[in-house]
Amino acid sequence: MRRALRVELRRGTAPLAAAAMFGAGVWMLAVHPDDWGGRWAGLANYLRVSLLILCALMIAAGAWQSGRERRRDIDELIASTPRPGWQPVVVAWLAVTLAGAVGLLGAFAGAAVLVARVATYTGGGWWWTLTVGVLALAAAAAVGVLVGRLVPLRVAAPIAGLATYLGLAIVIYWDGNPAAWLSPVYGGWAVYSLVPDRVTALQAAWLVALTVLLLAAAARQRRAALLAGGLAVTAAVPIITGPGTYRLPADPAAVELVCTSSGPQVCLSRINAFLIDDVTEVVQPILARLDGIPGAPRRAADQAAQPAGQSLESDDGTVWLSLDYQSTALGGLVSRKSLRADFRQVTRARCEDPSGTRRIDQRVYRTDTLATDWMLDEAATPDNVPLARLRSLPEPAQRTWFAAYLDAAHRCDTSALIRLGEQL
Repeated sequence: MRRALRVELRRGTAPLAAAAMFGAGVWMLAVHPDDWGGRWAGLANYLRVSLLILCALMIAAGAWQSGRERRRDIDELIASTPRPGWQPVVVAWLAVTLAGAVGLLGAFAGAAVLVARVATYTGGGWWWTLTVGVLALAAAAAVGVLVGRLVPLRVAAPIAGLATYLGLAIVIYWDGNPAAWLSPVYGGWAVYSLVPDRVTALQAAWLVALTVLLLAAAARQRRAALLAGGLAVTAAVPIITGPGTYRLPADPAAVELVCTSSGPQVCLSRINAFLIDDVTEVVQPILARLDGIPGAPRRAADQAAQPAGQSLESDDGTVWLSLDYQSTALGGLVSRKSLRADFRQVTRARCEDPSGTRRIDQRVYRTDTLATDWMLDEAATPDNVPLARLRSLPEPAQRTWFAAYLDAAHRCDTSALIRLGEQL
């Protein structure tokens, strides 16, 4: 069996599978570095995101490898050789699985080097997320082997791959349904979320049992297939009857705040703390501009650490910063503009009428925009006369105007908001 495996790894579909998985992995990583940059959990989660495409490639490779003997009309000749009937199936599966996994992990190893340079949090059980992803590749290869055995046509491999892509894409929209845990593709939880150990263990058991079931079916091993099928059902039932993929608890250690020691306070969760210098450079000048103004925020903090159920508009003196997709591959800040835009939560009056409907008055909107431009110290343009007039006032008068705006916005005093905008 070892000799046969070595031959398949050198001359079969395996080398092409390794190259395809490596190329696909590099491409996926290059497309969205903001999903994984600087975070081990983000990298593991992104591998699970990539399975939408990678599983399709593994199934196509497995189908091509497994159907090769029948396409060449040598299956009967091989069956006459003195070796167990399951051995060719396992060799074909193992060759594709090993090659595909090595190719993919080679691509992700390069990303891991970049993450290791800057990561500030290594916990959270991300390695189990990664392990389940690798087991999913093995299961996908087993699906391909079964398809190749049943349908030896050349078109079976690409059709099976495309069908897998479409099927997994549909399952993504089950997010919130417990059955979504049966899919290996990442379910949309945040990098600081904590997937229960029980769910991860059941996912691993389900994928291993499914792999054995598919290989046994391909090798026509009835007893092994029945046993593996029973184990698969045993693992699947607790999954589909358990909690859904939404509202996962946050990892307390991942969202532990790390704060600056000088200047206006900026606090980031430990998993995002590698960004603190870049974030501070953008945020502290804005907080310093608002310092001492009644009703203005006193600090900025990572939204990952925001108490559950608390809205962004809550009056707690904190601006909550969204940093989930704010990291480059090298650990820098993606967009200073987006970070500054998070301060718009300070100058966004949300007033509701007795029926609970939010009213939108263009005059209030213009006042909100004026307050935002002043707060962010935006450059005055020739057509922005109100901002130019506000800037022409003495600094204490500008701060008094902004304090009056915050008070009116907090009270949802539409008339006062309109007056503040029209007086300039």
